[in-house]
Amino acid sequence: MTAVPAGPLLQALERHRQSFVSLKAVARVEIIKQGRRRALDTVGIVIDGQKRFRMEAYGPLGQSIMAIVWDGQNVLLRMPGEDKVTRTGPAGLGRLLGKGLEASDLCAVLSGNIPDAAPSSSATLLCGQERDCTLEMRSGDMIRRVLLQYPPTGSDQEPRVLSQELYRAGKLVYDARFERMQEISHYRLPISIVIENPDKKVLLTVQYTDVEVNTPISEESFVLGNEAGEQNAGH
Repeated sequence: MTAVPAGPLLQALERHRQSFVSLKAVARVEIIKQGRRRALDTVGIVIDGQKRFRMEAYGPLGQSIMAIVWDGQNVLLRMPGEDKVTRTGPAGLGRLLGKGLEASDLCAVLSGNIPDAAPSSSATLLCGQERDCTLEMRSGDMIRRVLLQYPPTGSDQEPRVLSQELYRAGKLVYDARFERMQEISHYRLPISIVIENPDKKVLLTVQYTDVEVNTPISEESFVLGNEAGEQNAGH
């Protein structure tokens, strides 16, 4: 592996992130938590940049069976078998996916992005002869490691991110793998995303089946019903 200036790659990652505005999708989601597996065949996902998101699972008759909304400040949860909505801070996401994965990180990962760039002075890039590279970004006790593939010389394509890992104090918080890249509305999106929290033994797999990128989304998408059980489908 040879050291390469990281600046151009960081700029490419930032361009990709800036080109993403929103996502509306239907997906199949599988969650394995502490060895217990649950598959959800129809999950609606709405993402507003890295600011807000909604995930809502539907049953075979179209009924909402669970929902999670991040409105930019709080995480709102309605769990299976419950009518009431639980409002928590951003850490509420840990109830589902284990601690450490922040809501803004989830927005970035589900859109095939790196959550935050780093000054080029704190980033290192090592590349092999097969155009495989490792980008490492440091901030305090946090290290983000990104594996990617550079396109052939002369290609106008951007580098393809294969996976990313987040470490805090030397401990792996989560890793995310991007598969089956597809261009949708001139935006390159992984159709299959796998997020793993090894410490909490949580594995989340999201497979998009119907996706719209950079189309208008409504404010209602980020509202979840009150404790009386009112619901807002977000569509």
